[in-house]
Amino acid sequence: MKNIKLFPNIDEVFENITEYHKAVFFPLLTIDLSEINKGTGKVHFVSVFPSGQEEYDFPEENTGYNYIKFKRVNDKYEFDGNIKEIPLLDKAVGWYKEAEKIYQEHKEKYFTKDKFIKEEDDRRRKIDFNYSYYIEGVTNYWVTKDKFLETEKFIQGSAYTYGNDNQERRAYENMDTYDEYYWEYFQELLDELNIEKDIITFIGTVTGYNYSRLGEDEISLFINSETNEVLQYFNWS
Repeated sequence: MKNIKLFPNIDEVFENITEYHKAVFFPLLTIDLSEINKGTGKVHFVSVFPSGQEEYDFPEENTGYNYIKFKRVNDKYEFDGNIKEIPLLDKAVGWYKEAEKIYQEHKEKYFTKDKFIKEEDDRRRKIDFNYSYYIEGVTNYWVTKDKFLETEKFIQGSAYTYGNDNQERRAYENMDTYDEYYWEYFQELLDELNIEKDIITFIGTVTGYNYSRLGEDEISLFINSETNEVLQYFNWS
């Protein structure tokens, strides 16, 4: 598909980027809506940390364990909620800096199944699961991105780092209509957010895990025609 971009840089996706944005938002895919006959401008699929953690309290109305909303400003996003209230944010900022440092210093080891990686994973896991999970996920995101930019083959980074499945992945799963099987669950969220079904347009579905081990199993993206907001709904197997 034309006008589709894997792994856009974060400054192509968000306005007014801070260290908080870098620590919790991971851009996966950008698509031009005109390419799929669903409007104009661009939308971006974004993996969010720590989605899926139902036990945490998220900022009201703008994000939860299974969804997030972004304002569309031209071709970029703004997060209208208080980003500082996103769970684990303070820890994530520090973890991100550590991941960035270790990836810069040992980058080639992440491409060669080096025992250093497993030793570091094991060390962190003994300290804190979320600490280990986060750094493994972020470095995996960078490996997947860097190898895609190098080879133009979309292969999950765990194939390089851990010797896992090296099958090429699909950039997206669906850009047609939303699966009726999931509507019942999605409708529950719409009711909670007081959003009418007839004002949202389904754009597509992406498998976040293909891009990062932090990623959601399924990210479905909708546009609210009344507010010009993007609503991403997260699902797990």
